[in-house]
Amino acid sequence: MMLSNPRFGGARVGLIVPSVNATIEPDYAWMAPPGLSFHAVRVMLRETTPDGLRTMNEGAAAAAELIASVSPDVVAYACTSGTFLEGMDGLRRLLDALRSRVGCPVVATSAAMIDALRTLGVRRVALATPYLDAVNDLERAFLEAQGVEVVSVRGLGLSGSAIREVVPERVYDLACSADVAAADGLFVSCTDLRALEVVESLERALRKPVVTSNQATLWAILRALGRAPDVRGFGRLLCTP
Repeated sequence: MMLSNPRFGGARVGLIVPSVNATIEPDYAWMAPPGLSFHAVRVMLRETTPDGLRTMNEGAAAAAELIASVSPDVVAYACTSGTFLEGMDGLRRLLDALRSRVGCPVVATSAAMIDALRTLGVRRVALATPYLDAVNDLERAFLEAQGVEVVSVRGLGLSGSAIREVVPERVYDLACSADVAAADGLFVSCTDLRALEVVESLERALRKPVVTSNQATLWAILRALGRAPDVRGFGRLLCTP
């Protein structure tokens, strides 16, 4: 009897990811629905600082040209901080540049974050991040410019490859420490943070929506493909059209 790989025969998803990211590909191999195959290209990121992120973004267009060669059905720029760095106007310019090279829909993690919070009715958010304060300040400004009030921020003060080493138990504790009564939802930021493993537990414990970077990016990918999100066990967002 011949075996059939459930990743073939459906949509090809191109991922543009920071070079240090060792989390998003295992996350999607683990929990993404059948009929999606993921093909990643990396952009050099040495430190998760404003200057380091700007340098990374300068390489995104070349990465898009590479990923275009697999004829993707959708491409995701799967970096939260790199895509909120220059605000929404900067993100639009970046997405336009990527679309012109890949010839298909392009989604970005920070735009997915905003769309997800709005869809879930989150107007006051608690923010949990692995970042340095300078990056947290930029994320707060990005969210508030889009009409989402940030009522609490907790960061780990990490950069670069240190982020991927944070164990899920520490992510859970960070998220719980960020939550406050005034927040009607929580966002756990960064595609290299192992938040997807704890999102369901966090929603049960906090009794409010919890959105993570990899969860929101996959949700945006599915919607760009015209597929209704229906992934159980990873937070309410992935069951929300």
